Amino acid sequence: MRKLNPAIFLMSCALAMGTACADDFSDGVSYYEQGDFDSALESFKAAAAKGNADAQFNLGLMFLNGEGVPQDYKQALRWFEQSASKDNVRAQVNIGRMYAKGKGMLSNHGVAATWFKKAADQGYADAQYSLGILYVTGTGVGRDYNKARTLFQQAANQSNASAQYQLGLLYLKGRGVTENLVEAYKWLSLAGDYEDSAVFRKYVAAKMSKEEVAEAQSLAQDWKPEKAAE
Repeated sequence: MRKLNPAIFLMSCALAMGTACADDFSDGVSYYEQGDFDSALESFKAAAAKGNADAQFNLGLMFLNGEGVPQDYKQALRWFEQSASKDNVRAQVNIGRMYAKGKGMLSNHGVAATWFKKAADQGYADAQYSLGILYVTGTGVGRDYNKARTLFQQAANQSNASAQYQLGLLYLKGRGVTENLVEAYKWLSLAGDYEDSAVFRKYVAAKMSKEEVAEAQSLAQDWKPEKAAE
């Protein structure tokens, strides 16, 4: 179950919406962290009524997860859509996931791809990864390893471990890129313990010379992430 993260959601809505909005939203985060979901819900609703996109997103999460309210996918979608209309990338990704998984509606990967793209175009790593997966599987979009590789690369550059893992597999299999075991090992190393990264690293290493392994390890060690999109 995904939880709210005050480090992400404590934004400067005071500048855009006024001090009252900031107070409502901050109060909502504080109540949520204390486990007082009823009070958090009311505070977020007050901020959302004033147009705060982060409060609308948080309400969407609470209805999605059934925190302080009965789980209600229709209400979750309604709040996510209000937040997404203000270009909130997290709301856009969550709408995409709801359509992809058929939560509260029939599954529709084409619509999911549209929402993932909105957030991916704003540089949001989770959306880039999710859209990349659809291009790998050919679900809701035509299979396109080149587009998948570009999206995984963008997300991987922001330290997204799932994208780093997928990028490593593309280099291993030569899909969307020329097969390159050094690059495969590097990205699988950067993915850490994500999924079967360790298993694939061992598999790739067995196909490489000691010099190639050393080169890949050096590349991984020297790698620097790009600043993640907010």
